[in-house]
Amino acid sequence: KTTTITRRIALQVASRAFQPGQIVAVTFTDKAAGELRSRLRTLDADGVRASTFHSAALALLRHFEGDPGRILPSKAPLLRRIGNSLPGAFRFRPAGDLATEIEWAKNRRLTPETYRDWLGDHEPPLPPDLSLRVFREYERRKGESGAVDFEDLLEGAVRLLEEDTAARALVRENWCAFTVDEYQDVNLLQQSLLDLWLGDRD
Repeated sequence: KTTTITRRIALQVASRAFQPGQIVAVTFTDKAAGELRSRLRTLDADGVRASTFHSAALALLRHFEGDPGRILPSKAPLLRRIGNSLPGAFRFRPAGDLATEIEWAKNRRLTPETYRDWLGDHEPPLPPDLSLRVFREYERRKGESGAVDFEDLLEGAVRLLEEDTAARALVRENWCAFTVDEYQDVNLLQQSLLDLWLGDRD
């Protein structure tokens, strides 16, 4: 698969369909992105942006708005402290379960204000009122510490491009061709960012 992806991109460069700097290849891990860059160099396609969605979002935020703040490498330590304040047996829920639920919500562009309204058939790891409490407290403490998580990077880039027409036009002028590794795993937040990069182009 990686061979197919990298040779397709190299053909775009060799045929002069696009300049290397106009091509964006996104994947889900830093390791996979590094592998793409390494293979593209050997195919004379150096200069293609190959990164994770989060790294691309961070680059946009830094370019247009400055540093977004300290990036949390993991939600677990903060959520462990929040979880320890929950009542009864609920305080023993693994922090990973709480992190997965917050990521589920944020990847759907939900906030603590909209979370309960959009649960539908989804079953959180805690009763909905406690899940909301954890989500709200997580966002509050994270904000007070000046930190952002990986979903905040994506949401920030989406918000930037939705609201700033000049930034959106500049991105679309410079980023013209897109390859998405493991596209079937793209979530709503990542798709929203991809759609803003793409615009009405094919």
